[in-house]
Amino acid sequence: MKFLILAAALALSSAAHAGLPVTPAKDQQALLKSNNPLLAQNKKLVYDFTRIVLYGLHLDQAQKFMRDDYIQHNPNVATGLNGFLAYFSKLGGPRPISNQVSGLVSMQAEGDIVTMSFVSQLDDPDHPGTKYTTTWFDMFRVQDGKIAEHWDCDVKPLTK
Repeated sequence: MKFLILAAALALSSAAHAGLPVTPAKDQQALLKSNNPLLAQNKKLVYDFTRIVLYGLHLDQAQKFMRDDYIQHNPNVATGLNGFLAYFSKLGGPRPISNQVSGLVSMQAEGDIVTMSFVSQLDDPDHPGTKYTTTWFDMFRVQDGKIAEHWDCDVKPLTK
């Protein structure tokens, strides 16, 4: 009996230390609002870029959203509009454009920066065959009505 109580206590203890699942926002349109019209405009630009170009792969529209001298901080994508296009053209042709951004948790805008956070679902290394959620982010700097710079938390893939 003592073993069962100890096992239950350990199970509850480890669950208490685990993070809660990350969940997407219920109302994405509300995330686009701001009392500052420029911040609302920047949020909408980044939101539409994400829907149309990043997720929809409508690369023919990239220049509408991005500056030619776009700066990229993802270690897997070359900087510049041409570097962006070269990387994303390898992902296939255009996909249907969704009215929403999949997994979007939140958006913030301050000054010329817009940050989006997303649900990221990964394989649980401690429990093979199961998943856990964490947060991914994309951060953009907007200049003159176009995306000028991008950051995210991507890493180089293992090559071995």
